[in-house]
Amino acid sequence: MTDASTSSCTMKMDFSEETEVSQWRTVLDGVMGGRSSGVRFAEDNHMVFQGTINTNGGGFSSIRRSMSSGDMAGADSLRLRVKQDDRDYKLTFRTSERFRGRSVSYQLAIPSTRSGEWEEVKIHLENFSTSVFGCSVSAAPFDASDVREMGIILADGIDGDFRLEVAEIACAS
Repeated sequence: MTDASTSSCTMKMDFSEETEVSQWRTVLDGVMGGRSSGVRFAEDNHMVFQGTINTNGGGFSSIRRSMSSGDMAGADSLRLRVKQDDRDYKLTFRTSERFRGRSVSYQLAIPSTRSGEWEEVKIHLENFSTSVFGCSVSAAPFDASDVREMGIILADGIDGDFRLEVAEIACAS
């Protein structure tokens, strides 16, 4: 990874533009028989991701966005401006890395903030957990220059409503 002071990544997602919000899609646990819900929409110059987690048969709700290879080249950390509830959200990334033919998910916790208040958090792109369909796997180290998809997932094992608001995701220096 590059030194933060020399990071060359210029990726910035500004959710005040509805065109940015429209690039994100919802992926729910219904793909495995679950009953959780989730939607994303634009509201007051930011994106809202909300729904209900139901752990009976599944237990996750996520949003994802395609990325072009190289969009995050040079990134060693990201800066997010978020308003959270008291749930444990994670950033997810997919690269060209595969495990037994399946795409590997690289995941990092989004640091908790005061519930209901806008805050900026910084996430260092290191110490990822890696999984395929929620099962831990060994994988090659994360390569920011090879990111093909970015996402946010809630899979904290707790039934109930959730709401996460995101104003910006950008490379941090």
